Amino acid sequence: MDGQVARASWLFGPRRPLPVRVTPLRGESTGSFVNRLAHGQGLQLEELLERVGFGQASRDPVRVRAYPSSTEMYVNERGLEYLAVLCGSTASALQEVLPSTAAAHLLETETTKAVWKWPWLPREGHLVPLCGTCATARGVRETAWMISADRWRVCLEHLRFTDSDASGGGRGLSLKLLPETAEAHREREALSQRYGQVGRELFADAFQIAVHWWTHLPGTARWVRRAWDAGLEAEAVPTAPLVLMPEAAAVAARLTAFEHAGRRDGQARTRWMEELRSEMDGWGVDFSVGRLALMDWLQRHSTLATQAPDTADGPAGRTAPQERQVSAGMPGAGVPRRLQVSPGHERAAQPTGVLGAASCLPWQLGQPACEM
Repeated sequence: MDGQVARASWLFGPRRPLPVRVTPLRGESTGSFVNRLAHGQGLQLEELLERVGFGQASRDPVRVRAYPSSTEMYVNERGLEYLAVLCGSTASALQEVLPSTAAAHLLETETTKAVWKWPWLPREGHLVPLCGTCATARGVRETAWMISADRWRVCLEHLRFTDSDASGGGRGLSLKLLPETAEAHREREALSQRYGQVGRELFADAFQIAVHWWTHLPGTARWVRRAWDAGLEAEAVPTAPLVLMPEAAAVAARLTAFEHAGRRDGQARTRWMEELRSEMDGWGVDFSVGRLALMDWLQRHSTLATQAPDTADGPAGRTAPQERQVSAGMPGAGVPRRLQVSPGHERAAQPTGVLGAASCLPWQLGQPACEM
């Protein structure tokens, strides 16, 4: 009987919602939601897929059940309609909360049938578990996989770190073990709120500088200690975002101050480097190695940004990239309310949520040191 119902759904589509309603989470992967939807009915993932449409999957049900943690599920327009009916929603409502159902990600198919597909990897972003405490608060009793711009997410409300490698398990690693890292993420948020995209890109630059240091100097004592405190492997790539963040936040403050000072002469550059050298000595980071990333950043920020007009619209109705400046979102006494970045930064950085791509520095976490 169940097989007949499934075959009917292939031909005509589902006509009514499944008995148990499951609500999608904003930012959740489609595969994760469909998996939770199946479990809500007492079904396994492979059993529900038959009701969403046609597709190819492994004949091994164990492998199929692992799909939501390793890749993403994509559907065509008809498949999205089927899924909407099954969960008691609408296609447009699902597109508002499930990133991979956006129009740009719908499968282009010649058939009018509902189709789904699980490629080897997500087409965009990374699969990262939702903070376990957040999941529990929303009534979710299993791991919910989110589409994240970066390979990791931080929940400052519950002080949990989750990543695509599931460090710390599905519920995430408690940042109470690493209070310096938790504070660094608060500073990152403050910089973003104060300066908007400019603040996010400067923090991305600082993170890339710290990545360069860690890649060349993974045995630095403070990073090893933090990794051990969290019960992680010190020199594993997934550990880096956790242990580097305090230094990245401190460097971000230095980069911001340099841009705000608006001086590019040799004396100003030398003084800035010496100040950072003193700080790096205190961190135990070898300056003779670490200075290379700093010099690269200085070279890309060697010229001052053009003075921006009073309005955001230039002659052609838009601000030139090097004239971008942002008003403060968190005003405070003695804090600069506007910030501009160098044209050299603008030519390389991308206005994106991906930390590495938002930086003007080209290397990426996980690259061998010899390629940086």
